Amino acid sequence: MLLLNDAIDLMAKGVPPIPPVPASPRLFLDRIAVRLVNRIVIVQVSSIIRLEAEDNFVRIWADRLYMYKDTLSGIVAILDPAKFLRVHRSHAVNLKLVRELRPQFHGEYLIVLSDGTEITSGRTYTAQIRAAFDLG
Repeated sequence: MLLLNDAIDLMAKGVPPIPPVPASPRLFLDRIAVRLVNRIVIVQVSSIIRLEAEDNFVRIWADRLYMYKDTLSGIVAILDPAKFLRVHRSHAVNLKLVRELRPQFHGEYLIVLSDGTEITSGRTYTAQIRAAFDLG
């Protein structure tokens, strides 16, 4: 590892500095492997309607209900934020499947999904919801 003085000496001698390594683009999951009793099911992220926290598990609502061993924070961190939005401490939704936003009291929203599910957002997430849907 070069020290600052060594780097200055090298630059004085005309040795070009080492270019920084470009950051690789962040990759997000496009499928999730969910363990069941006797098999592993591959769930396409695009088929997920919503996510719901339950202790150290996440309920994945897709073509059917799946239980995934992780926290909601953990799974949301590996999903594309342009596609999934955390709207409550216990809920995240697929943005493409949000059908309606109904303003409630104190900056909350009643979020209606394409399957008819209604989720009340948390006040903490109001700014993120407004930004995701360009509500100003």
